[in-house]
Amino acid sequence: MTEQSTSPIRAVVFDLWGTLMSERRDTFPVRARLRFERCAPILAKYGIETTQEEFTRHHQRSNSTLARLQEYGRDVSSEERARHVFYQYRPGLADHIDEADATAFAEAYGGVIEQTPPDLLPGAREAIEECRARGLRVGLISNTGVAGGRHLRRVFDAAGLTEHFDALMFSDEHRRAKPHPAFFQATLDTLGVAADETVFVGDTPRYDVGPPRRYGWWVVQVGERADGDPPAHVRIASVGELFAGLERIALATPERVR
Repeated sequence: MTEQSTSPIRAVVFDLWGTLMSERRDTFPVRARLRFERCAPILAKYGIETTQEEFTRHHQRSNSTLARLQEYGRDVSSEERARHVFYQYRPGLADHIDEADATAFAEAYGGVIEQTPPDLLPGAREAIEECRARGLRVGLISNTGVAGGRHLRRVFDAAGLTEHFDALMFSDEHRRAKPHPAFFQATLDTLGVAADETVFVGDTPRYDVGPPRRYGWWVVQVGERADGDPPAHVRIASVGELFAGLERIALATPERVR
């Protein structure tokens, strides 16, 4: 039996990674080199001489630790993430980094994504533009890693996507991460809509499917990963099939404005 919406759909909110964009692994060596070259002078200012191999090891350990924090719905700012890399070298030094240096390190550390940008997935731009053409509010909820919200906004600017969004919600800027309910609610508040008027589109069961479904959203799962708990209302192969998927569950959206 098809679940029916009691309210007209007014908004679509997308996940970022695996839904709208994907990383290019062939750029990773270049990104690692650029990150080291830009961060090493700031580390040296505090008496830390390092190699690219050692820096990469410490950076990966830091990133893994902070990713586990996100599993509990928490996140840190880009500056706090920068200090956490210093912590891997000298724990007692992290709290004594000058604020301007922490900001400079965060820019050097995360900003390399602008020189090695991710790919926009097939159908993503068309899905976003179709949402706008139908008069829907459009949002994004993304957990961040090395690249913070400030860097990803510039990636969106360069791709010509920013103008299509009414809300870009990044975990480092809110200190909350998926799956925390407050992060999802903050997005609804920013868009000025209710959960039962909103579709969430994402690929990861733990963050993009089960949580918004429990919070009362309509959920479309992209790709072939395992079901969420509870599962999505509908599954599609790629984001370009979004509106065909909504039609399969008889979820009404506004007509396209021509």
